[in-house]
Amino acid sequence: MKSNSGVCRTLRQLRWVLYPRRCPFCDRVLGTVSPCPDCCAELDALRRKPTMRLSAGLHYLGRLEGAAAPYRYAGCVRRGVLRAKYQAAPWAADELGAEMARLLFGSEAKMGAFGPEVQPVPGLALSYDCIVPVPASSRARGYNVPERMARPIARAVGVPLEPKALVRIHAARRQEGLSLDERLANVAGAFAVPDPEQVEGKRVLLVDDVITTGATAAACAQALLAAGAQSIFAVALATVEFDARPQPSAQIHENSEEEN
Repeated sequence: MKSNSGVCRTLRQLRWVLYPRRCPFCDRVLGTVSPCPDCCAELDALRRKPTMRLSAGLHYLGRLEGAAAPYRYAGCVRRGVLRAKYQAAPWAADELGAEMARLLFGSEAKMGAFGPEVQPVPGLALSYDCIVPVPASSRARGYNVPERMARPIARAVGVPLEPKALVRIHAARRQEGLSLDERLANVAGAFAVPDPEQVEGKRVLLVDDVITTGATAAACAQALLAAGAQSIFAVALATVEFDARPQPSAQIHENSEEEN
């Protein structure tokens, strides 16, 4: 009889023959290789150091307790997010979530039959009570990128993932190209908590793919706090870094490179 490790290895090999594991940043076939050797240098250059916390002087954080992101939204990081969002690649969102768990929370990943398996980090559950992903802006994709990214983070932190705790109650325009004032107005009242008992009195970790100005995360926090949540801290894979806080009426084009 094969050992559990032998069975796991066989399943992993079979799975990767049929569905090769790829780098979410460049789409290279990886197999068990991690991190991607082609992306290491660029990812290191895009790391936000020495701190990953967002500055309230450069982003609108509203009633958020704080926010953090390990990368700048540029280069291969931006391509990875766009791959997860627009190229029918839920696996890319899973891998990006594992990267967030590693960089933001110090989690290690062991290679399992279906890819990296994020390991719990002792003590993190003392800081949060639940994890809530930012709701999808459209149902057309068939999956919610922040929710897929939140799954490995929930395993690392060791608290429940509440994917239905927060919902969009009305559609909004795309934030791309809008000014800060327009972004704030666009998402004002866009979110609600159907069952306040899911978040009442809880310290919530809010997960998104990208934080640009902070308007969406702040609107989510407002809805969660109105439902009785104790505090909200937001994390994302990446953020747009500004030299100065955007002028309220100035248009912001974070994806202009891809659209040209």
